[in-house]
Amino acid sequence: MKKIIKYGLLSTAQIGINAHLPASIESHNSEIISISSRGVEKAKLVAEKNKINKYFGSYQEQIEDPEVDAIINSLPNSMHCEWTIKCAEAGKHILCEKPLAVTVEECKKMIDAANYNNVLLVEAFTHRWNHHLITAKKIIKNGELGSVVTTDSSLCFTTDPKNNIRFTPSLSGGALWDAGCYAVYATRFVLSEEPYLVSGSSFDFGDFGVDTTFKGVMEFKSGAISTITTSMNQPFRCHMNIDLTGGRIEIPNMFDDSGPIIIRKGTNDDSDEKVIEVESKYRFVEQLNEFSNCIINNIEPTFPPEDGLKNTAAIYALYKSSSENKKIIVKSS
Repeated sequence: MKKIIKYGLLSTAQIGINAHLPASIESHNSEIISISSRGVEKAKLVAEKNKINKYFGSYQEQIEDPEVDAIINSLPNSMHCEWTIKCAEAGKHILCEKPLAVTVEECKKMIDAANYNNVLLVEAFTHRWNHHLITAKKIIKNGELGSVVTTDSSLCFTTDPKNNIRFTPSLSGGALWDAGCYAVYATRFVLSEEPYLVSGSSFDFGDFGVDTTFKGVMEFKSGAISTITTSMNQPFRCHMNIDLTGGRIEIPNMFDDSGPIIIRKGTNDDSDEKVIEVESKYRFVEQLNEFSNCIINNIEPTFPPEDGLKNTAAIYALYKSSSENKKIIVKSS
């Protein structure tokens, strides 16, 4: 029985080099053996610099390589659907970077292709392996702080627009697709519930044709109301606050694998604060380990691709709300 799953990095995107590659070195059942680009020179340069054994001057060549078991698809958002389907048709399992796709229809096509070709497809959202979010999810589920009233989450940062695909409309750039998707996912994850109604507002500070800042509100049938904020032109923050009828949960940084989670019990002036230090293993390693384990043992992933479809549905509805200036019902089917 195969014990090590061999991966190919589809594209030379930094997420592959800076996150997936180091994670594969730590993983007990995963190995990245190749990388591809649109030209052989760039592929060779990146491969040699990062000690990757094989390189390809086209994506198609790589996915046809019989030595590769699975592909990490880190292409631009607009290309996820096309190349995930091609990977599936080549018999490769696919760990697809977020967002899974940019429409529900694209997600369905990808899922159908994976099912038809009997390969695994998972959306790569690593912060769901973060134990801060897992702890918050458990507290909410067991009801020890009552019911959720509101949540607030964000992912904001500053980046240079020059030669940056995040600012390219044709590649489905934009703050919400690129970063706000994390805030949307975190909200759905901890609440264990899907939003049914959303509203959103966006701003483009440089006339790039994409949202550089996005603010959204998601409403849930449980009564919870959640706000999300994302921006590509403000100082970094990546937090989540959850206010409940009996207290508050604060996660200062959803990407910090070793930071604190703050629990405030009680109301008004009688609150009892507790700071919990939660250690998480490196989330990219956890993600690779589970995905490879699913392939090796032919088991279902914890987070199937339908989960990615639901996140895309919420984001798509937020964008639709922003463009039409009205509340939108989330439709994932």
